[in-house]
Amino acid sequence: MTALDLPAVSPRAAAPGRLVPAVVYAATVFLSAGLLFFLEPMFSKMALPLLGGSSAVWSVAMVVFQGLLLAGYLYAYLLTRTLPVRLAAIVHAGVLAAGLLSLPIAVQSGFGAPPAQGVSLWLIGLFLASVGLPCFALSANAPLLQAWFARRGAAESTKAYFLYRASNLGSFAILLSYPFAIEPNIGLAGQSRLWSIGYLLLAVAVAACGVLVWRLPATFAAAAAPVSAAAIRWRDRIAWMAFAFVPSGLLVAVTAHIATDVASAPFLWIVPLALYLLTFVFVFTDKPTIGPRAMLALQPATVAGLVLLFLWTTHVPWGLALLGHLAAFFVAAMVCHARLYARRPDAAELTQFYVWMSLGGVLGGIFAALVAPQIFHSVAEYPLLAFAALLLRRDVWTTPRAAWLKDGIFALGIAGALAAAFFLLGKPVALFAVGIMALAALLALSGTSPARFLPLAALLLAASHFYDPSQSIVYRGRSFYGVYKAVDIDGGRFRVLFQGTTAHGGERLRNDDGSPTTGRPDPLTYYYRGGPFSSAIQAQRARMGGTLHDVTLVGLGMGALTCDARPGERWTLYELDPLSVAIAHDTALFRSVSACAPAAPVVLGDGRLTLRDARPGVELLILDVFSSDAVPTHMLTREAFALYKARLAPHGTIAINISNQHLRLAEVVAASAEANGMVTAVKRDPQKTDRAKLHMQAEIAVVARDAADMAALKLGPDWRIVRGDGTRVWTDDYSAILDAITAKLRE
Repeated sequence: MTALDLPAVSPRAAAPGRLVPAVVYAATVFLSAGLLFFLEPMFSKMALPLLGGSSAVWSVAMVVFQGLLLAGYLYAYLLTRTLPVRLAAIVHAGVLAAGLLSLPIAVQSGFGAPPAQGVSLWLIGLFLASVGLPCFALSANAPLLQAWFARRGAAESTKAYFLYRASNLGSFAILLSYPFAIEPNIGLAGQSRLWSIGYLLLAVAVAACGVLVWRLPATFAAAAAPVSAAAIRWRDRIAWMAFAFVPSGLLVAVTAHIATDVASAPFLWIVPLALYLLTFVFVFTDKPTIGPRAMLALQPATVAGLVLLFLWTTHVPWGLALLGHLAAFFVAAMVCHARLYARRPDAAELTQFYVWMSLGGVLGGIFAALVAPQIFHSVAEYPLLAFAALLLRRDVWTTPRAAWLKDGIFALGIAGALAAAFFLLGKPVALFAVGIMALAALLALSGTSPARFLPLAALLLAASHFYDPSQSIVYRGRSFYGVYKAVDIDGGRFRVLFQGTTAHGGERLRNDDGSPTTGRPDPLTYYYRGGPFSSAIQAQRARMGGTLHDVTLVGLGMGALTCDARPGERWTLYELDPLSVAIAHDTALFRSVSACAPAAPVVLGDGRLTLRDARPGVELLILDVFSSDAVPTHMLTREAFALYKARLAPHGTIAINISNQHLRLAEVVAASAEANGMVTAVKRDPQKTDRAKLHMQAEIAVVARDAADMAALKLGPDWRIVRGDGTRVWTDDYSAILDAITAKLRE
């Protein structure tokens, strides 16, 4: 029988009052979803320090939570199919009670430093051990409560999908609240206590729903959920999976791209997930706020925008780039989720529907977060999934063959003509850019012709993402911690290592006369001779009598800073990413380490974790730690500076690279230093980036034990003493990325 074929019971008997139950169920689903998506950023922030602040932590977190959602949906499906509703309520109460064993939320003991290999699996284990139980319990609430609500009668069964909108609205609300209201005002310990209180309130709310279930007439409560009369076909299940796979994978991919090539800040990682959830709120209704036709018309235009963003990655302001990527993702997710909702079954099969939808989401997340980094050297999954979202449009599969022949040949003919001109004229960069922009304009105007926009999108996404005639890329690599490329620029005079769009050092390959360089390389980019970093090192060397006997460098890059080492000095190198170490030591790519510090020992692991085991007596501690363009927050806390101070020699000094496009960090460093009785001076390079010399504008902070040690450094008038006045001290429990972003914007 279907949900509408239940035993004949009057509406009053079926549901003694409709408004109160609807409010109770909606509020419970809203709170449950809010707690679930409060848990994700909160625990991810707890885990970040173990993995150097890498954005990949967030990608893996999304996969883990999607997997737990699938487990929760499958559990809800089996519970509603096999047990009477009253017994199912008792079982679920036990599952919620088991979640109490994980309170308060914290990193599970027994997980120390992550391994050099298999970091993703280690992180999955950490998440499951720490938050697996409560997350599983919360994941089951949305489909289970919807199924219970649908049992209340025909009128309620038609409204069950409304509760899914309430669930996603709760998730969206908490995700937006986290960076703006929760993170800036409440530390992690306080967040954990607040979450525990919320979980207890949820248990009471679910119990109230259970009471409403218990009060159902016996004919309703004694049986398991009814089965829909309309048979669910395998083609329906595969469609549900496909429509969920693409936006889920695209969510992980666009987040990775934003963190790699736009701006790497935890505050920004939340935004794509919030938009992803908002699409369900807009789409899962018979009267959508935003019509599917509008999204279908916009999709080719937003893909054309992506093409231009790929083409001009390093030239578009990060705010504009962020808006473009988020708009393309939102439209693609809306198109896919609209088709998903259009293929939904009736309410009697909603738990099965959510299982298959969730399975597609998990597989999409696994592909983008775990598989793609192993098979691609760039974030290639992003354009591939953007194209897949176009393939899922209904009009792609209903377009007549004649249209494919006419419009497809027209589009390919124009592209072929531009490609021929490009190669015949010797691959001029200007023609490539003009050709891409012209075809992107044609793509944006082809929204009503799938036969035209599909081949154009395939060509443009491939050309703009995988090919760049303005760069000579000699190496690509990807690890858990980032995407790297070594690029020859300025006609092969220089070679630069990029992580994302951020330079992590460079070397001169050829002299001005074209001859190959020999001997000891000069540090370039942020580390050039006479720059703030160089002057800080020289000042401490002079302070210590001309030789630094013990130097610790945290953050290797391609090894540029090792060429500041002098004979008789002992330098120890600390690096989180094994791939970065391999790149720096590969003499076919860079010579700095092999020429300047070939015998320097390398310690693998997060700087905070590995420095705990370092011996005291460091005369100069250099911190050059970046995940793309972001300094990991746990390296800037009060506790971090207490560790640094404990490792310093009596007159030791810390030099920190705080150069950043998006965060103002000088006052953050000063506040953490002051909390440990230390003094901070900062210099921002007055000159802008000099591409002819490969000198990049740097901002460096020097931290000394006290004012006397700072004065003894004799840094010079360009250095200014910075205080943390008005800046709340960052701790391992509290940090406010948004404050640093807004301070940078005001600057």
